[in-house]
Amino acid sequence: MSSFEHYSGYEVIMAAMQVEKNGHLFYSTMAQRNDGVVSELFSWLAQDEVEHLDRLKRLAETFADDEAWGDDEFLPYLNRFRDSEIFPSAERLELVLGGADANLKLLELALEAEEKFAAYFNKASAIATSDEGRNAFTWLAQEEERHARIISARISKLTGDR
Repeated sequence: MSSFEHYSGYEVIMAAMQVEKNGHLFYSTMAQRNDGVVSELFSWLAQDEVEHLDRLKRLAETFADDEAWGDDEFLPYLNRFRDSEIFPSAERLELVLGGADANLKLLELALEAEEKFAAYFNKASAIATSDEGRNAFTWLAQEEERHARIISARISKLTGDR
């Protein structure tokens, strides 16, 4: 794990926005490289990431200059949730796309990413000092958990159809 740093709440929002952008790119790319039901699911997830990004932008605008977002609000724990650790790298995706059961493995990667990001937002919610921040992070955690449930159901359907 990389060195620990303290992030302000505003910085956590900025990091979350970057991850949402990367999530949109990931899901959009996967939607274009697949077909059928998996493509539709990835397209829907890509659009949902845009909605999350919009909510984070509104939250960031509200608190950008607020002293409540002090440097000690968020724990060093959040450092490990850089965008590269949420969504899989391009190299990892290429390996999956070239292998057997690519759709299933892509869904498993997406599930892993959604679970990590839900944990990120749950942690941010637990240590947020403002009601607005806590509510936004709770909503985002619930959204990522919802994504995970949807992806998990799709995985079950794919593996059950064999």
